[in-house]
Amino acid sequence: MQQPVEITDPLQNVTAVQSISPRLRWLMAVGCGASVANIYYCQPLLGAFSRYFHVSEATAGNINIFTQIGYGLGMLFILPLGDKISRRRLILALFLLSALVLGITGLVTRVWMLDVCSVGIGLLSVSCHVLIPYGAHLSSDTERGKTIGALLGGLLVGILVSRTLSGWIGQYLGWRWVYETAALGMLGICLLLWLQLPDEQPAFQGSYIHLLRSVWELWRQHRVVRQSAWIGATLFGAISAFWATMAFFLEAPPYQYPLSWIGVFGLVGAGGAMAAPLVGRITDRKSPLLTIQVGILLVILGYLTLFFASLHIALVVIGVILLDVGLQAAHVSNQARNYAILPHARTRLNTIYMTAFFGGGTLGSVAGNIMWNHFRWTGVCMAGLLMAMLSWLAIASFHKQKNNQLISS
Repeated sequence: MQQPVEITDPLQNVTAVQSISPRLRWLMAVGCGASVANIYYCQPLLGAFSRYFHVSEATAGNINIFTQIGYGLGMLFILPLGDKISRRRLILALFLLSALVLGITGLVTRVWMLDVCSVGIGLLSVSCHVLIPYGAHLSSDTERGKTIGALLGGLLVGILVSRTLSGWIGQYLGWRWVYETAALGMLGICLLLWLQLPDEQPAFQGSYIHLLRSVWELWRQHRVVRQSAWIGATLFGAISAFWATMAFFLEAPPYQYPLSWIGVFGLVGAGGAMAAPLVGRITDRKSPLLTIQVGILLVILGYLTLFFASLHIALVVIGVILLDVGLQAAHVSNQARNYAILPHARTRLNTIYMTAFFGGGTLGSVAGNIMWNHFRWTGVCMAGLLMAMLSWLAIASFHKQKNNQLISS
């Protein structure tokens, strides 16, 4: 029988860093935001793509889905390399290649070319999930939640601001400039990271196949990892159903907003990003399970509000805030639970969690597209609410396991 692959500490030879500095922490947060933003620039532009390439809304919606598919593939096949090769070099390579693909995307002339480039953008945008476990490692135990919260806050700001920037640039300069501007931004941040990030000599000496096999072993051996993956997948799927169809909803009656106004809704959810450091500090002091449960309830409440979004724009604003704050509360706490299991395998633990997270996001985007095309906004809200409610199954499983342990003792 095949023996499990030994998991050794990939950072035992890291360049000595006493404690991560605030300057480095925030630079890494900016890097997280910039890299993840690349996969969301397309969302406010879907209507513009439909008009420019003379294709249906369903065909234009596939651009977002292809980006999510690429992101999931990157999570599964590129992200584990963070435990095998220098994370500094991996991050810099991903930033440079992302800039190249973004630049090419701004030049495409056919919708199928945009689909192909979207897969490449998603595939290379996983650098944010190499930065997060690296930042967690560089932090002391008492500040790890704070660092995770800061980097995840940067990630969420990137998601939200990307939609605003995309909407404004797309409205006034055209959609091509969205991608060319993003390419220049990635090059600039890459230079700063090259100057600031410490280097390392990972200790994992196995083959790439053994590396992937060890990811499976982590999944099989740790119930917490499976619970976190389920919660992350279902919650992000619920959120993605909204964001994948938001542009179509706001362009249609009763609102009929232009691109620039649709992009502004990215800023509405910034409350979730602002909550991230607070959630991280709470997680350092209390059980992360508490903030996960609060997060799930907020997402459910957000969708109950969005059912009535056509009545007044204020309901859309309230719903977006509830969705993003809820997601962030659960997301930070899920990450903290995972990183506490095996400090030396954080990148691979992140592979499992984020593959599930964005896999759920892809399914949510697909479900949102299908429900929009057949049942419009009510269908989208039904899909999102169902996925949010499914996330509670992991909480029920945790309580059942805890009760069984009490009975057996």
